[in-house]
Amino acid sequence: MKTVNIPDIPSVKVKDREGLYHKDIFTEKDGTKHLTFHHALMEKGGHGQLHSHPHSEHVLMVTEGSLEVRNDKESHALTPGMAILIMPTEEHEIINSFDGRTVYYVIYGPPR
Repeated sequence: MKTVNIPDIPSVKVKDREGLYHKDIFTEKDGTKHLTFHHALMEKGGHGQLHSHPHSEHVLMVTEGSLEVRNDKESHALTPGMAILIMPTEEHEIINSFDGRTVYYVIYGPPR
């Protein structure tokens, strides 16, 4: 078993994403074979860009603030305690729709 203290993990700015920072909690570097798990913080006004993950299922779970997850067909507002499943090849973009920072967890399976 392996434990981590998430506050001790350094945040890394995600390139090509406005105001988005990740902390890798568990990745292939830790020996995972079936998932990647990370903590994300998106600053007020932060956003991603339309993209997909061709080989990974993708789960987002909001713990603070709110996110809009959308594509050209649908849009979902996520608030604390809500999660969304995004299937491989499904395009999506993420926008911080909260008047402050938004904190959420992300799981990819298999790892990306």
